[in-house]
Amino acid sequence: MSSNTSTFAFSSSGLAPDRATAIWGALRKAIQLVFDGRASSLRFEELYRSSYSLVLHKHGAMLYDGTVALITEQLKKVSRVVVAAPKETLLDVVVNEWNNHKVVMVMIRDILMYMDKTYCKQEKKVPVYDMGLLLFQNHVVRNGSVSIKLRSVLLENIFNERHGEIVDRVLLKNCLSMLVDVAVYNHKVYQQVFEEEFLKHTRNFYAQESQDFISRNTVPDYLVKVEKRLQEEEQRAAAYLDKTTHAKLKAVLHEELIAKYAERLVADERSGAVPMFQADSIANMRRMYALFSRVPSTLDCLRASLGALVRETGTNIVRDQENVKNPTLFVQQVLDCRAKFHSFVVQSFNEDRSFARTLKDGLEHFINLDSRAAQYLSLYIDEMLKKGLKGITEDEVELRLGNVMSIFRYLQDKDVFEDFYKQHLAGRLLSGQSASADVEKAMIAKLKAECGHQFTSRLEGMFKDMELSKQVMEHFTKWKGQLVQSSSSTLSSIVSTVTMSNRDAVAAAKATADTELNVTVLTTGFWPIPVVPDCVLPQPAEQCAKMFADFYMNRHSGRRLTWQTNLGTAELRCKFARGRKELVVHTYQMCILMMYNKGDKFTFAELRDATNIPDAELQRHLLSLAHPKIKVLRKTPNTKSIADDHTFAYNMKYTSKLFRVKIRLLSAAAAKVEPKKVPASVIEARKNRVEASIVRVMKSRKTLDHSNLVAEVLKQLTSRFTVKPAFIKKRIESLIEREYLERDKDDRRQYNYLA
Repeated sequence: MSSNTSTFAFSSSGLAPDRATAIWGALRKAIQLVFDGRASSLRFEELYRSSYSLVLHKHGAMLYDGTVALITEQLKKVSRVVVAAPKETLLDVVVNEWNNHKVVMVMIRDILMYMDKTYCKQEKKVPVYDMGLLLFQNHVVRNGSVSIKLRSVLLENIFNERHGEIVDRVLLKNCLSMLVDVAVYNHKVYQQVFEEEFLKHTRNFYAQESQDFISRNTVPDYLVKVEKRLQEEEQRAAAYLDKTTHAKLKAVLHEELIAKYAERLVADERSGAVPMFQADSIANMRRMYALFSRVPSTLDCLRASLGALVRETGTNIVRDQENVKNPTLFVQQVLDCRAKFHSFVVQSFNEDRSFARTLKDGLEHFINLDSRAAQYLSLYIDEMLKKGLKGITEDEVELRLGNVMSIFRYLQDKDVFEDFYKQHLAGRLLSGQSASADVEKAMIAKLKAECGHQFTSRLEGMFKDMELSKQVMEHFTKWKGQLVQSSSSTLSSIVSTVTMSNRDAVAAAKATADTELNVTVLTTGFWPIPVVPDCVLPQPAEQCAKMFADFYMNRHSGRRLTWQTNLGTAELRCKFARGRKELVVHTYQMCILMMYNKGDKFTFAELRDATNIPDAELQRHLLSLAHPKIKVLRKTPNTKSIADDHTFAYNMKYTSKLFRVKIRLLSAAAAKVEPKKVPASVIEARKNRVEASIVRVMKSRKTLDHSNLVAEVLKQLTSRFTVKPAFIKKRIESLIEREYLERDKDDRRQYNYLA
């Protein structure tokens, strides 16, 4: 094996220079024939062996340099052809010459394949095919006349296409691909000959067009134009631009068409963002958002416009005097405002969280300008749950409840809402005006899910009281019926549990047999019950009340019943000159009317002394009975004011088309909630909650500095109401005075918990 190797080495070094020159001469003629398009007459296998022989005998430099010189000579001819080509056919000529050159270089590469594998690698020369492309770059593309002319024709075609003319996109793509491929290892030729000028021309073109268009058209028209232009440029880029240009082109377009005019588009008073919001232009706003999303920084001004408009709209709603007089209208306008802008967030802004947060912040801002919003929302819900849900489907009910809950979430002073909601719920339950117990419970369930069990525990207790009261009344009615119907021989077993004697119980049951009593037993801690003096009930009502009290107390020993006569109603059978009527009245009115069984006329002072009804309530109920549209009583003198000596006479001439008449009660002067002022009852409740929170924190931490204690308390209470640090500081001082806490002896800002 070693003998064969030495023989091969010896034979490889014997090619004489003149013989090498002759071989190269033959190869040169053959390559020229390839350039001339007559390669079919050549025998490529022999040509390959010839190039192999030259390289093998150390004449690779002759072969390589000679090939470079031959290709260069040929490309100079090509360059003259391209320079002479008119503008109209320049791209065709360049592309054809390029394609022909690539075909020729493939053939030459095949002939000189051995040189590529050995000589070029050893000497670190550019491979033949790549060398041919680089030579085309140097002698054709980078020819001063060719590059300028080529760039001009390319840009002119693109300019014409932007103006609506049809161009040969395939030809443009082939030409631009040539600029990329001809550099072999990078994109410098493409960038220097075409891309840099293309981006500059694009910037100038759209700078001028956008300026002209926006000055003569509306914002929506401009947005449509920009959207169309961007689509066209994306199609153009995909059709013939190199992929490295796409991002650069987008950057230029976004800057010239969007970023430069974003603030102007939003702020335009005639057709900008605010007019779009006001006109509910969902589609136009969606287009603006989609375009601005291409340049995220431009969304800031659009968000700012949304936030400012929400605040302005909401502030106008809060300050509108008509809304101050009409809470239902106030809440409805807030709901409409929220629904309007929420539709933009969902449909135009693609539920963008930043826009949703901007809407939330704007709504929270104006809803919490003062405490009336909490009261008004409760009044709105009260009206809705009384009669606003009739004739609508369950889905619609759920939607309405969801809408009011969306407003509730924006309230910072949720405890103010809770205070009013308890009052309104109590009124609905006790008056039987609630449209649906299921809807009431659904509303409470939503409040519970939002704020937790503690928030709704009293509300749920109210419903529990109503259900238990029905059971109590069923037992009481059954017990009373048994007293009346049972024989005296069985009475002892029935009435043995009451405090009255058997005989008194039977007598009371018989005496009140025609009087029907319905009692609702309320738990003091659940219901917002005011403390009022007891009024003097008529004897039949007093007997019924005493009988029920004895019945109830023997079933529930240890409890105490207090009659809330200010919350009751009664049905009276009254005799008039034209027949009997059934009057549905307030308990106080019952006490007043029953007085007329003893006389026909009484002064205000006499009625007050006999009934013990508070002056303000007595006046309201008397004026209701003596109202010009009712006139069950006749007032003398006939004025709205009442003095002690004014008289009220029973009107025997009272008439009504109805047999059963409900006497409407004049509205009491509602407690006025002043702007930015929290009701006193809520302030007291807040004191208790803040102190409870302080104690909870200190009990778990034992020792804590002032700043961290305030921070912990704020964190616990933020879901219920907003509280200032100064308020917390006062409650800390109160707890120190009552010896729940103490200041640290060494650090006055440190607190210690006292067990």
